[in-house]
Amino acid sequence: MAEFSGPFDGSPIATQAQWSGMAKRWGLDGVHAVDPSNVSLSVTGSGASTVAVQPGRAFVNGFYYHNGSVKNLAVTANAGSSTRVDLVVLRCDPLSAKAVTAVYKTGGATPPALQQDDDGIWEIPLAQCTVAAGSSVVTAANTADRRWFTDRGAVPSVPGARRPSSRGQLLVEGTSMYVGDGADWRFLGAPVIEDATYTPVWTAGAITINWGSGTLNMGRYQVHGKRVDVMIHLLCGGNPPLYEDPIMVSLPPGLPAATLHRSAGFNWHFTSGNGEGIGIGTGVIYPSTSTAKIARLLYSMTGSTSNSLPPTVYAIRTNEPWNIRTGDILTIDGSYWLA
Repeated sequence: MAEFSGPFDGSPIATQAQWSGMAKRWGLDGVHAVDPSNVSLSVTGSGASTVAVQPGRAFVNGFYYHNGSVKNLAVTANAGSSTRVDLVVLRCDPLSAKAVTAVYKTGGATPPALQQDDDGIWEIPLAQCTVAAGSSVVTAANTADRRWFTDRGAVPSVPGARRPSSRGQLLVEGTSMYVGDGADWRFLGAPVIEDATYTPVWTAGAITINWGSGTLNMGRYQVHGKRVDVMIHLLCGGNPPLYEDPIMVSLPPGLPAATLHRSAGFNWHFTSGNGEGIGIGTGVIYPSTSTAKIARLLYSMTGSTSNSLPPTVYAIRTNEPWNIRTGDILTIDGSYWLA
């Protein structure tokens, strides 16, 4: 077909097909309701040969529907010998009826298929009704809610000036997203770095440690809101000298740790490839030293059997308590809070 755009002066929306093609892009098919507890266009069975569609509004394939009062629909008698599963639908008929109406639609052992022809009949479900063999009665227990709900886009908000909470509504404040529960806005999420890598920088004081040309040195991290998960893996390919200062290692670039408290959420594991055994301990970020590094890889030792004497805590150095060299593996795994 030829190009069309509008509405403009001299190029109006002149047909229902043009309107539907435009309007259905504004929102998804469905009932206008705050959440499923709202009875808008809900269907109830009363134990009689009718079901009742409650008042409400909806979008159906780009057309607006409003039911201003309770509408009763007749239940078609089930003349078969087995239970029948039916649907109550909103049917948009732009061809003959030129209207959206609530319709009772019979099925079989399973619910009937929805008719969805973009240029013809278009249906969306409201309820599923089960009718016993030889009956035309639908009870409340045999009526199941099957309503679709139209979408509501996320609303922006200024910090400190949020609108009242609306159940199921999404709200974006800065880069954080919240969902309303009707009483308050609950934090839902923030931008996430799904999976990224970096090359950790190892230092002892102001000296950069050279682990050797054959070293495997990698870091992986994910960001979840204000929390960063980090894994650092070092497979040593050389034998650096002994440095007096403890080993430190850099955090992912551009993601400094919180300044108000220490982060001790790291576990480290050392395995010697040279017969010196294994070790485990805790990695700690000291904000007073650096918010961009794990400042200490700590381990504790005690020479006493008394539980009243505190253990002595040490920090790993390049040659203490192990002479870290080719074939040794040091892995650090944990998380910390962003500033």
